[in-house]
Amino acid sequence: MNIKDLEYYQRLVYEKSFSKVADFYQVSQPTITYAIKRLETELNVTLLERDRSHKNISLTPAGRQFSQHVNKILRELRIAKREMSHFNTEQIPFGLPPIIGNYYFPKLSKQLLDQDILQHLKIIRDGSENLLRQIRLGQIDLGIIGSINPLTEDDLKSELLKEKKFQIIVAKNHPLASKTQVAFRDLLDENFVLLSERYVHLYAFQQLTATSGFEPHVVYQSDDLQILKSMIKDGVGIGFLAEIAIQPEDNLLAIDLIDDNQPLFYISMVQRSAEISTPLHKSFTELIRRVFMEDLDS
Repeated sequence: MNIKDLEYYQRLVYEKSFSKVADFYQVSQPTITYAIKRLETELNVTLLERDRSHKNISLTPAGRQFSQHVNKILRELRIAKREMSHFNTEQIPFGLPPIIGNYYFPKLSKQLLDQDILQHLKIIRDGSENLLRQIRLGQIDLGIIGSINPLTEDDLKSELLKEKKFQIIVAKNHPLASKTQVAFRDLLDENFVLLSERYVHLYAFQQLTATSGFEPHVVYQSDDLQILKSMIKDGVGIGFLAEIAIQPEDNLLAIDLIDDNQPLFYISMVQRSAEISTPLHKSFTELIRRVFMEDLDS
């Protein structure tokens, strides 16, 4: 089966026009026609219903089913090409969310340098949701991902490294600063500043909201953690962050939540299930495991 024939077919399903597909690929219309005939002959089914002029086409039930397979085949081929390029460059595209990276990467960096791994990393910093999507697409080989549920997708290989709490973050002069614990329902009158949907924090917050019986007043959302911390410090609102997000130099206070069944922040090492590790890749993942295991107090 010719890959180009599959590409023509996929485009034809989208365009519903032989002439438009021919124009897109800069080939003759008979080229597209013969490609579809080759597929139908090999599969021994009719994929398309055509009128006499070929101006209007529709998919048969077999054609719709085959289209789903073609999409998967071409998607896997694109991912394979990306992964092969990583082998050629001896580079590991590595996804690292800012909160996890700020806390754990300093613990990793010296050992990465000592083992001659650091120079081979291409670090992509983004929220966990975006990084996970890039791992699925083969754009990233490996990521340390935050989630509010264990990651159990069939096409992903996920290894849980740590479980952390979410906390309420306030300025040192905030009325809540004297508390060490608080119930989420007691924050009814507070303004919140939150991370955007690129981060799992928003989904954990929404989960708490769904069980709290009130709608919190969110005054601002940001992709930038440092901006968010500055706004909390300036009294614009209180925050909701994983416990590893706050460092002593931030001059902020973290308050534990006492709610039952509150969400947890799961930190996992994630890669595609089909990923075949190189010796460099194996050394890197083993180092990650060791650093997280040694970090017993975190």
